[in-house]
Amino acid sequence: MRFKITLASSNSYIILPIHYNALIQAAIYSNLSPQFAQFLHDQGFASEKRKFRLFVFSRILGEYQILSQENKIRFKSPIKVVISSPIPQFIQDITQILLRDGIRFGNQALEIESLEIDQSMVKCREILVQTLSPVVAYSTMTRTDGRKYTAYFQPGEEDFKRLVYQNLCRKIALLYDETPETVDFQLQPVGRHKQHLVKYIKDHKETVIKAYSGRFLLKGDEKALQTAIDVGLGSKNSSGFGLLDIIQ
Repeated sequence: MRFKITLASSNSYIILPIHYNALIQAAIYSNLSPQFAQFLHDQGFASEKRKFRLFVFSRILGEYQILSQENKIRFKSPIKVVISSPIPQFIQDITQILLRDGIRFGNQALEIESLEIDQSMVKCREILVQTLSPVVAYSTMTRTDGRKYTAYFQPGEEDFKRLVYQNLCRKIALLYDETPETVDFQLQPVGRHKQHLVKYIKDHKETVIKAYSGRFLLKGDEKALQTAIDVGLGSKNSSGFGLLDIIQ
């Protein structure tokens, strides 16, 4: 289930850091029940020694202006944020947010102006999608001197497709409690894709993430396509990457 939330400020504008993903993620965690939030943050759902939080959110949608000298972004109020997850506990807790007076992104208090709830059910074997937050595909490599580094891949590269596929297979295994030998799923980039260098700042530690936005044609089993829509495509979904919108 996905929630399309319209948020408004008492002022005409909403000013946030340019790289605001961690603020939205923190707002989501702070509005979940304490025990469930701690479980997601510390443990998550484990698959093959990897942890999945099984929720995803969009970039902030709305009119904006970059304030380069201040390293800020100024949105015209109101703005929209989309949050998606198939996990019942997550859905229940997020619903409680909407019964409150508002939500905070850092020190910015916002009122919930309106809400749309969308099931986004997939009932076909082929969908054209547009990213609402850019997709990440990466792998940790080891240099000849033993040091590790992160390699990011772009749409069109076989490693991008392979990593997205493997990631999706693990999510399916968690959501449906099954581990099929193969999953019927294919990804085809459509048109040009924009590269984003996103600084994810948490606990005073900065990580630069390379991600790509644009359109993709997804083909395959309805269960695989539904999983991509529900929890996002690629990695780092709970940090605000990989949310898709069906456009055809």
